[in-house]
Amino acid sequence: MSSPLHSSDSASKAVAKIALKRYRLLSAAALLLVLAGCSNNPYPAGDTAKPVLYRVLTDDLKTLDPSISYTVDEGVVIDTIYPTYYQYHYLKRDPFVMELSLGGEEAKRETIPVSVIEKGKTVTKQGERWTFRLKPNLRFQDDPCFPGGKGRNIKAADVLYSFRRMGDPAIACPVLSFFGEKVLGMAEYSAHLDEVEKQKQQPDYNAPIEGLQLDPNDPYTFRIVLNQPYPQLRYLMAMHFTTPLAHEAVEMYGKDLARHPVGCGAFKLAELSPKQRIVLVKNDNYREDYYPIEGAPGDREAGLLEDAGKRLPLVDKVQYNIIREGVTSWNLFQQGYEDQAAVTQTNFQQVISSSNKLSPEMSSRGIQLLKTAAANVYYYGFNMNDPVVGGYTPEHRKLRQAMSMAIDSQADIDLFHQGLGIPAQFIIAKGINGYDPNYVNPYREHNVEKAKQLLTEAGYPGGIDSKTGERLTIYYENAGVTAAGRQSVALCVKNLDDIGIHVESRVSLPNIWQGKIDKGEYQFMRYGWFADYPDPENFVFLLYGPNKRPGPNASNYANPEYDKLFEQMQAMNDGPERLAIIAKMRTIAVEDCPWIYINHDEALTLSQSWLHNVKPHPVSNESAKYLRVDAPLRDKRQHEWNHPNYVPAILFFMLLIFGSAPAASVINKRRNRHVRRSSGGLD
Repeated sequence: MSSPLHSSDSASKAVAKIALKRYRLLSAAALLLVLAGCSNNPYPAGDTAKPVLYRVLTDDLKTLDPSISYTVDEGVVIDTIYPTYYQYHYLKRDPFVMELSLGGEEAKRETIPVSVIEKGKTVTKQGERWTFRLKPNLRFQDDPCFPGGKGRNIKAADVLYSFRRMGDPAIACPVLSFFGEKVLGMAEYSAHLDEVEKQKQQPDYNAPIEGLQLDPNDPYTFRIVLNQPYPQLRYLMAMHFTTPLAHEAVEMYGKDLARHPVGCGAFKLAELSPKQRIVLVKNDNYREDYYPIEGAPGDREAGLLEDAGKRLPLVDKVQYNIIREGVTSWNLFQQGYEDQAAVTQTNFQQVISSSNKLSPEMSSRGIQLLKTAAANVYYYGFNMNDPVVGGYTPEHRKLRQAMSMAIDSQADIDLFHQGLGIPAQFIIAKGINGYDPNYVNPYREHNVEKAKQLLTEAGYPGGIDSKTGERLTIYYENAGVTAAGRQSVALCVKNLDDIGIHVESRVSLPNIWQGKIDKGEYQFMRYGWFADYPDPENFVFLLYGPNKRPGPNASNYANPEYDKLFEQMQAMNDGPERLAIIAKMRTIAVEDCPWIYINHDEALTLSQSWLHNVKPHPVSNESAKYLRVDAPLRDKRQHEWNHPNYVPAILFFMLLIFGSAPAASVINKRRNRHVRRSSGGLD
């Protein structure tokens, strides 16, 4: 018969065994958790195996308000949410082809007499009336701003509401000048709202505007009456500024419409997480829209018509990851966690072979390389209102001309664009009517000696101000927060230092920097312009005086002679006479030198093998709805390209094993202590 101590000894052994068993189970569970955490997939489990498109933005977007936004990154998101009357054919180029989007029929354009007031007198002149008709089955996305949260039917009044809101000076629409000087009554309406704003009253968007007319017999028809011929109106009806806007959304969200878009496009906003991501999901109320059934020569052979006639969009979700550093973005692409990537200074050597083709490594992975001539221009801009670098005296012009001759465009292209691009001589990009491949800008030759001579004539011999005896310092506002950005700034600093000018770099995050440019709070900056539409007007208007900020004239350049020529050419159709006027405008702007023209892009884009229908468009931002993802193939490639690193797990497990030894020793000592007491105490 066992004594009480023998019973206690058995119980201790049982407890020890249970403790060791639990410890081993916990260790095994911990090991499994660590192994599970070895994946480098940045997305929730299973997401990349779904029809989701992954893209990259380099910074937070300032706004998603279609009446305000005027940047490329914002346009890529906004244009998928807010469609317009017209859109560009996704596949047809050279020439670009426009087609109906929300429009139910082609606009009708008529020449009519209009009465306007000029210099205090009423005069009759030639104007235009454009008649538009929307598709009748369009609906806004579902949103709490609507009764019951269900998106309502879209009518002509919603398009004209966009025009009315655009005319409110408090909105600061960057294209207001496009319409204010052309749509009958728009300027007066805008002036009225300006007075209302000064009196701190609520704007009345229902005030009548003579040039914006609804059809009393058809709620889907509207007319726009212009005080002059303006063929480019068709292009403007393909820009997100003229999208239908729901007054309910504007009234509910106010300024927060910048973060809460309510449109009728293929996608709608599902998540906006600053510094992390923007997520769009398929809009269930999207109209019937189909992939093109025909394209440009070679598109069928390139596989771009495999989805011909299919209902759009072809993916369920688009996720824009906000990644500032190019290295991080490139690594994600190599791991298969981004669907596209730009060829940049960061990855050029790895991507392009010595024969200027896609490298064998990239080719072996099925990655596709696409080259696109961009309809854009990059430039350094002067604030023409600045007392040092602005102004129109001969000395001010020569200072800018000297700086222009000091800047080496080819070095910029070679270093930061991998030798891809065309040195810009003027604003207009290659492929746009008015671009002259034979023109040579006399102040875009990189010539240090001539630059020094011009600097002396400007009153700064050797970079020294002849009036003060101090070295000339130029303040350069820039967004060079990345390694490549800092190198670009360094090249500019060196170029100007070569002629004796000291440059002080003032670096800001992109959205803060953009705010400074918009407010004219800069002296010298670098900027870029991507065409809204393929017409020379959309380039030369960047130097049109009335387009100063908040308009697209970021340099606040104003020359009455240039402006008069611009007003003459904008109403003209393409032809020799129009080209002659553009040449005169070029001569004026080149001598005034408000810009230092750098380059027109030739962009290289990489696409993964699972991404289909990729054909970058130089003007349109609506590509997301046309792209198709082979999600199972992407999931397979991600597993092949990303092998888990088990070393940390093994080390952790070894620590667990070694860490368990002291515990086992203590338990054994306790068990042996009970045995000794039993033997010596009662036997």
